[in-house]
Amino acid sequence: MAVRFGILGPLHVLENGRAVDPGSRKQQILLAALLSHANTRVSADSLVEALWDDAPPRTARKNLQVYVSGLRRLAGPDPGPESGPDSGPGPGVTRISHQAGGYVLHTAEGELDALRFEQRARAGALTEALGLWRGSALDGFQDIPLIDSAAQRLDRRFLGVFEDWLDAELAAGRGAEAIERATETAQRHPLRERLRMLQMTALCQAGRRSEALAVYDELRQALAHELGLPPSPALARFYRSLLCEAGPVRPRPGQPAELRSPVPRPPRAAAPNLLPTDPPAFTGRAAPVRRLAEVLTGGAGRLAVVTGPLGAGKTALAVHTAHRLAEHFPDGRLFVRLRGEDGRPRPLEDVLRQLLAATACGERDGPAGALPAAECSDPRWAWQLWLTGRRALVVVDDARRESEVRPLLPEAGESAVVVTARPRLIGLEGAHRVWLPPFTADEAVEFLGRTIGAERVDADRESAARIVRATGLLPLGVRLVADRLAFLRHVPLGEYGARLSGGRALLDELCGGDPLVRVRLAESVGELPEAAHWAVLRLGLLARPVFALDRAAEVLDCDRGTAVRVLEDLLEASLLTVTGTEGLAHTVRYEMPALLYAYARERAGRTADRVPVHHG
Repeated sequence: MAVRFGILGPLHVLENGRAVDPGSRKQQILLAALLSHANTRVSADSLVEALWDDAPPRTARKNLQVYVSGLRRLAGPDPGPESGPDSGPGPGVTRISHQAGGYVLHTAEGELDALRFEQRARAGALTEALGLWRGSALDGFQDIPLIDSAAQRLDRRFLGVFEDWLDAELAAGRGAEAIERATETAQRHPLRERLRMLQMTALCQAGRRSEALAVYDELRQALAHELGLPPSPALARFYRSLLCEAGPVRPRPGQPAELRSPVPRPPRAAAPNLLPTDPPAFTGRAAPVRRLAEVLTGGAGRLAVVTGPLGAGKTALAVHTAHRLAEHFPDGRLFVRLRGEDGRPRPLEDVLRQLLAATACGERDGPAGALPAAECSDPRWAWQLWLTGRRALVVVDDARRESEVRPLLPEAGESAVVVTARPRLIGLEGAHRVWLPPFTADEAVEFLGRTIGAERVDADRESAARIVRATGLLPLGVRLVADRLAFLRHVPLGEYGARLSGGRALLDELCGGDPLVRVRLAESVGELPEAAHWAVLRLGLLARPVFALDRAAEVLDCDRGTAVRVLEDLLEASLLTVTGTEGLAHTVRYEMPALLYAYARERAGRTADRVPVHHG
């Protein structure tokens, strides 16, 4: 009996070429979960959650075993001695095996369309690979998170292969023949910029330039409505080339995807740009990016303050968004840090001179970066003079107090400023505040995969999730973990997850011999008022980083009223967050970020009894 499984579309099972009923809804969910993680262990807990969500029956484990038994009968016996690379696991091997508290469905390329798709895509047989698709992956299981996340990964992979196929068709001059298929796919994924650019190129090859322009306008409106963002600079340049009736230019083989747009003529001299590189592994954050873009491009009062705990990725968010907004700020995008490498505040004059060095100031009277004595002897006045009549975006990084920021804000003109800060800087009137929480679990796992390889993460997503949870889902912690795992390529994720949850201190594991993170943590605590400083360290005596007011008052050795005020100081400094919804003071649950909590626990034994906590 030859059994074949299909997940590139609705779930189907074929036996000797004929469709087979995969059973009840529960059995279909179980089969879809195992097939979407083929040849990988899926924990029994994950399967129980997929089958019964948050309300499993008391007999859930027993029922799971019954469903597994039914799937074993459906999958049939092993292929036998004729088995090969395109057949099943071979004689003597159970197709669905129990391993370490979970189940593995063993299958091969010839038995599962998703595996055949990957094999053909890697081999460059793109037309054959795309021909295996019958619709959205695992259509009908979007309500099951375990399956839906795998289906979304498959769909993203389809899009990448489809774009490569379409690019090859265009290079061969077959754009006109590919228009219908390109348009159909683009309608299902209207915000995919590379796909839209390829669709526009196909239309141009067919002599339908006006329709290509309409596609751009449709995309521009969709991006503005859905994400609050403009099209990318590459796509905007392509659009301008169409308006000028310049013929599309094919990319060189191997040219990066983001550059696969025609550049009909050398661009004019670039506006000043001091932005750091767009973070290559930037992940998720769609809502904060959209909110920040709306503030910075929305007319009067374009001042945003991005706040959040240490390690939340505030700078990465600001820089990523600034890169996306190039078309909105034709006079430049500037970035300046308010602190030096030692963590100390930089003098205001140094900050202003760095900004002026990247602007037009000094071009007439000296080399780039020089300040003409006649006009720039007062850097504050020179900065405001440059901003007047210009539309630039200024990213001010790591502010601690309002007085550091005010001299940099434009007094006239249409420029915008985004400030990153742990404090909320409530004294900056008219500022829009964008709070940046930790990653979601899915974002953290995706970020990890972008650094150590998606294949390594997909092979053991349960351990990957346990690892990122140990960091408190903070981007800084996840990045440290990812860098460590990229070095320790021989260490299985399960082993590393156990190491993080073992007795060794989290900071020791993540920082190794590099003291930089500890220095940043010590700096963030040391600059607090005395009572708040010692309160952070005493909170390290708590057994968990999530706690209630009564437990805080107990370890702080003060009354509840004093404890509330101290905790509110820590909330203002973004060294604590409040979990859940609003409530009475004694019902609020406070949480300390994982890295800060690890640092506080490390220091608590040495410092907790030195200074009493007072307030005011």
